Amino acid sequence: MRRRLSNRLIFALTVVSLGGCAPHADVAAEERTIRELERRWVQAVAAKDTTAIGNVYAEDGEFLPPGAPRVSGRAAVRLAWAAILRAPNLSLTFESSKVVVSSAGDLAMDGRKGQRIEDAGKFVEAWTRVNGEWKVLGNIFNSDKSSM
Repeated sequence: MRRRLSNRLIFALTVVSLGGCAPHADVAAEERTIRELERRWVQAVAAKDTTAIGNVYAEDGEFLPPGAPRVSGRAAVRLAWAAILRAPNLSLTFESSKVVVSSAGDLAMDGRKGQRIEDAGKFVEAWTRVNGEWKVLGNIFNSDKSSM
């Protein structure tokens, strides 16, 4: 019994000590980085630059637009954005109201509540580190207007 308790204690101490070795990111700096990337994304949308928009996403990133199927992969995301940007008189802007970065600095979520004259809605993004750079893993948005 004493040996089993000793082994459990050693295991628990090992787990705790390894957890204490996990790197901690400067989450405020990471938040500023994501906000800057988002600002550039909005500029790319205004310029209708689908290459720059696509490059915001990870290679296996996903885009979940309302009223349409899931779009997977950077090339497909570019095509989906190209279709959206063909809408006449489209003006799209967004800014996160909240950005949450994991303490390890490898995952971040942001969300916003947006509004414009014709519609109001919500938007959420999941960001991940890919070779040291933040990329969108997935994003989704939808309208607050009832379809009923």
